[in-house]
Amino acid sequence: MVGTQSASLRLVSESVPRSAMLKGQAQHAKHALKQAMADVQRHALQTASSSLTEPLRSMVLQHLETGGKFVRATIALRAAQALGHEPGTLVPIAAACELLHNATLVHDDLQDGDTVRRGQPSVWVRHGEAQAINVGDAMLMLPTLALEQTDLVPSVRWYVASAFARRAAETAGGQSLELELLGRHWLDRHSYLRAAIGKSGPFFALPVEAASLAVGYEPVRARAIGDAILSLGALFQVRDDILDLFGDKGRGQVGNDLREGKVSALTVTHLERCPGDREALVELLERPRDRTTDEEVAMWSQRFVDSGALADACAWVRELVAELHQARALAVEPGLRALVTATAAKIAEPINALEFGR
Repeated sequence: MVGTQSASLRLVSESVPRSAMLKGQAQHAKHALKQAMADVQRHALQTASSSLTEPLRSMVLQHLETGGKFVRATIALRAAQALGHEPGTLVPIAAACELLHNATLVHDDLQDGDTVRRGQPSVWVRHGEAQAINVGDAMLMLPTLALEQTDLVPSVRWYVASAFARRAAETAGGQSLELELLGRHWLDRHSYLRAAIGKSGPFFALPVEAASLAVGYEPVRARAIGDAILSLGALFQVRDDILDLFGDKGRGQVGNDLREGKVSALTVTHLERCPGDREALVELLERPRDRTTDEEVAMWSQRFVDSGALADACAWVRELVAELHQARALAVEPGLRALVTATAAKIAEPINALEFGR
């Protein structure tokens, strides 16, 4: 009896240092991530400032200083941690991811006619359409310059730069397809998913692929891991489409997708349930933006609720989260799987709150 008690006491005493050690490791990881994120923001601004001349430099810096959530940079830094490396080693790569993402936002706002970005006037509203194209074009070049500051050997840096170019091309392809969906009357789920994965998926895949390359993974393996994460883009897009009507995206107006003529997840799920509404909905989406009234947006919002389209879109979010959790390429990557699962849950969080609120 005495021996059993001694063993028990010994186990308890040994667990205390281990618990303290784990807590210390968690605090270190959190501090390192915070420091690395501050370095990412500085690196992005310094790259733009040192690489561009006036007046373009001020326009780019003004856009970057509007902030943002730095989701892609965070994924890159957390991927480094998941793979057993300090996040500070990936600061140039994380900054390059943010610069590339921001370049596409400038062009997206111009193409979609969005006048507000992050609570501020869009670049094209501030400086005109022609200058917005210049801002976006310049920012497409900045990621390569940001990567010059990495400590990677030249061959690995080349693989990383190639990944950036390839994922950027994929994104452009997805954006192009999205712009064609309405004109070609491709209003089905399959076409929508192709566009959503193509447009938004690569910028979720890229930071993890680049992190994998930076820590020594072979290019084929790193690319397979990135491809397994592409569905995060579809998840993000479906979530974004729902919030466009039933949340707040910080763009100063709800229902932008209906006004812009965008085929959204709600459009798709509604027509699956109510195919008889196809002609009326297409007519609305094909109108010039300024001819769609707030009353019509409110009416279609209610239609999406009543038809079950909103519920179906929310269920779609849950399905995509489940698929990402089961991705085969992540089966032997527990750290990355945990990162992807946590990221998916974070993306889906507003939809879960929306459903709870209803």
